[in-house]
Amino acid sequence: MERVNERLAAAVGSALARFLPGETVQNIRPYLAYDKPTYLKQITDVSCASGRRFVVKLIHEDGGALEKERDKIERQSAFSEFLRQNSILTPRRYRADGAYCVLSAYGDRICCATVEDRGGEEIREISAALAHRIGALLARIHTLSLQSNYRIGCGTLFGAAVKNDVNAFDALRKLCGDPRLDAAAFSRIETLYGRRMDAIRSFWDTLPRAATQGDISINNLADTPNGLLVFDYNNAGDEVLVSDLVLEGLLTAYEMDLPNGVQRSERERLFPAFLEGYCTVRKLTDTERRAAWEIYALYDSLWFTKILHNDESLEKLTERGDVERANALLGRMERDLTRKDTGLFF
Repeated sequence: MERVNERLAAAVGSALARFLPGETVQNIRPYLAYDKPTYLKQITDVSCASGRRFVVKLIHEDGGALEKERDKIERQSAFSEFLRQNSILTPRRYRADGAYCVLSAYGDRICCATVEDRGGEEIREISAALAHRIGALLARIHTLSLQSNYRIGCGTLFGAAVKNDVNAFDALRKLCGDPRLDAAAFSRIETLYGRRMDAIRSFWDTLPRAATQGDISINNLADTPNGLLVFDYNNAGDEVLVSDLVLEGLLTAYEMDLPNGVQRSERERLFPAFLEGYCTVRKLTDTERRAAWEIYALYDSLWFTKILHNDESLEKLTERGDVERANALLGRMERDLTRKDTGLFF
C-alpha cells in the first residue's frame, strides 16, 4: 500500500466497507488531500484484492452545515446515476443504507462519504477534435435533463447573469483604479458591460434551464473505447443551458492545455468546434441564439484570465509596469465589447 497516514487509511477502509462490504482494500492512492479545520477533502483511488478500483471521497467543505452538504451531494450523485442509466458514460455510484452519500468518520471528525467506480485517467490536453466531442457530450446531457425536467436544487459555476467563477469585472474595476491605466477607457468598458449584462438579464427568465454536470473540463473526462466518460459532479446543479454552453465552451477554449508544440493560434478553433459539436446534437432556439451572442460577447471580451492570473493579463502587465500593453489590452476589451452579432450561433 502507498504510504498514507493511518487516519486516512482507516477512514477510507471504513467507508468502503459500508458501501461494498465484500471488498478488501489493497492499496490507497490519494488524488486530492486537503485537511483543514473548516475544510476537508480527501479523494482517493482505492485498489481492492478483487482487482476492482474505486474512488472514495471524504468531504466536508462547509465548516458547519454537514446535513445540508450531505443532501446536496446526495442529489448530485442521483443526477450522475440518472445520466449513467440514460447512456451517458459516467462512473457508477454505490449506495450504503439506501443512500449515495453517508456521514462517516475521519478521525474525530464527521464528513460526507461517497464511493464510485474509477473511470479512467483524465484527459490532459485539448484539440479542436476533442472540443467538438465535448460539445456533443454536453448537448446530450442538456437534452436528457431538459426532456426530464431534471432539477438538483442548487446553482453552478456558470450562471452568466449572476455572480460566477469566470466573471472578474470587480477585479477589473479595482485594477483600473491604478492612475497609470486609461480611466476613460475603463469608463466606456463599464458602460458597455452594463448594457451587455442588462441584455443577458432581459432574456434570462425565458431561457431553458435544467440540471447539468457543471464542470465538463478535460480534467473531468476520460477517453475510453466506448467514448468520452465524464466524472466529478461536485459542481453539478441547475443552470440556464445556453449559459452553461457558452461559458463551458470558453473555459475549454481558453483554460485547457494544448499539446506541446501546438501554436497558440489553435485556440481560435476550439470554441467554434465545441459549439459545432453541441449543435449537431441539440439545436438552439432563436431566443437562445440571441442570448448566446450577448453572453459570448461579454465573457469572451472580459474573460477572467485576460484580467487576472495569466502572464499576459491586465493584472500581470500592470504589476510589471508594462503600462502601454496594459492600456492596449483595455482598448481590445472595449472594441470586443462593441462587436455586432456575427451569426456565430445561427
